[in-house]
Amino acid sequence: MAILPLKRREFISMLAASAALAQQKQDEVIATATQDATPRVGIVLSSFAGGEEHDGTKLAGLPEPKPVDAELDDKFIDVWVRKAIEMGSTRAAELRQMIEPEDWVAVKVNIAASWGADSGGASGAKFIPGSISDLRVVRSVIRYLAEHNCGSRITLVEGSEHWPPAERAQSAADGWSTDWGGAFGGLSYRKMVQELAKEFPKIRFEILDANFAPSVDLPAPGRSGAPVYTIARILQQCDKLISIAPLKTHRRTGVALTFSNYAGFAPGSKYGFPKDALWKLAPPEQVLLDLFHFHPADFSILGGPAGIEGDGPEGPGASTVRYNLLVTGAKAVSVDAVAAALMGYDPATIPYLQLGEELGSYGTMTVDYVWTRGDEIEKARRPFRKPPAWKPAPRPAGA
Repeated sequence: MAILPLKRREFISMLAASAALAQQKQDEVIATATQDATPRVGIVLSSFAGGEEHDGTKLAGLPEPKPVDAELDDKFIDVWVRKAIEMGSTRAAELRQMIEPEDWVAVKVNIAASWGADSGGASGAKFIPGSISDLRVVRSVIRYLAEHNCGSRITLVEGSEHWPPAERAQSAADGWSTDWGGAFGGLSYRKMVQELAKEFPKIRFEILDANFAPSVDLPAPGRSGAPVYTIARILQQCDKLISIAPLKTHRRTGVALTFSNYAGFAPGSKYGFPKDALWKLAPPEQVLLDLFHFHPADFSILGGPAGIEGDGPEGPGASTVRYNLLVTGAKAVSVDAVAAALMGYDPATIPYLQLGEELGSYGTMTVDYVWTRGDEIEKARRPFRKPPAWKPAPRPAGA
């Protein structure tokens, strides 16, 4: 009989369970458990000049802080991203210690729209600055991983609701190949992967369009009576998953942050363009939680130099917010809750955060219970104009 090897996450879970039973040093365990159970979320404006932890520990700021509305060059963005990753890391380990050298790392980017290079206009949903992950932020995250030997295979993933790959649409460009009209210094995702492959030849870099990638049909884990979803196989197979998305409002869910980014794992080849059939399976907040539950984000990075407010992300009432802010962390519910609060929302009125908190493992939506690091929430708060059609849910009792 063949013996199947344990998956890495199963092996790690077994080690963690054994370690938990091995020692019972009560005072130390209680203190450590309390600290580790408190979600950490980094808040870093481009103006961050330093601060203090809640326990009084000094935090170094950015070497050359810039105003929150300043134009940022590539060098500054790289330093800024690394500071944000540092601020959002857990007490137990920094991001670089969470990823093994041999891991397959999926980096889920958000490319809600594409710029049509052939016509000089939009292809599918209209591209508005702030409506997609900033490519320079993405590049800095991947360079951080590569420099710290985090992963032997790094895959950029997206399955947009609004554009298919160029070869299927018979167009000159798509979200992977467009240069965005020069919005990111002429950078495209394909160019990024080519440059990274030359810079770090020992790592396999690749692009995966989840709309037409190999997929699998599965019921949502941990929920009886859940519908069967078609998901890109990478969501099951990758070892680690990092979600990178801008700060956006959305008429369907109020905000579009880490959890909304998971809609990109549901293939358009199954659910259509846009993915109307996906949103018929359950209420939108439940669909997002179900998709997230297949492989919760190991680390979330939200924000960048621009975001979207109003009837976002592609509606006629959407507009760009120029605001240099990054929000990071390993507990996605808390990361999204802090980001929503910074955008002027009450996190307790956002349905998917209510459901996410009930799962218990991904943080709390109560911002007062989150260990924020970097800039103070009140200093970093910048209310975003909300979608007119979105209505907040009632606050849960006791929230």
